[in-house]
Amino acid sequence: MRVQPMDELITLLSKQAEQIEKLESHAATLAHDPQQIQRYRCILEEKARLLSGLAHLSQPITKKMPPEKATPVQHMLNRFSQSATTSMRIGSPFYMSALLYPQDHQPGQPNDLQLFIQQLKEQE
Repeated sequence: MRVQPMDELITLLSKQAEQIEKLESHAATLAHDPQQIQRYRCILEEKARLLSGLAHLSQPITKKMPPEKATPVQHMLNRFSQSATTSMRIGSPFYMSALLYPQDHQPGQPNDLQLFIQQLKEQE
């Protein structure tokens, strides 16, 4: 049985979301330790790198989708990637830590990437 592009995309994005969640969790343990500030920054930069590559990484999959599905999906992935690229250009740990989180985000709520994955699952 062949894997459908949407299933393939959901799997890819879910793996990326898991990696990002692990990085964020690790960064949170270092955030308040002044001796770990460089390591904290490196972890946030890795998070931003993962997000900045999301659109490119997903493109071979979205090309297999019908245009009416691929266009909005690729648009959202481009937004994630562009925000992450901007955060790396600025070099702000605060900006990098805030990637995927709206201003009114509450702890325990899913981030924007997790919400996007959920929306994709509901479209199937």
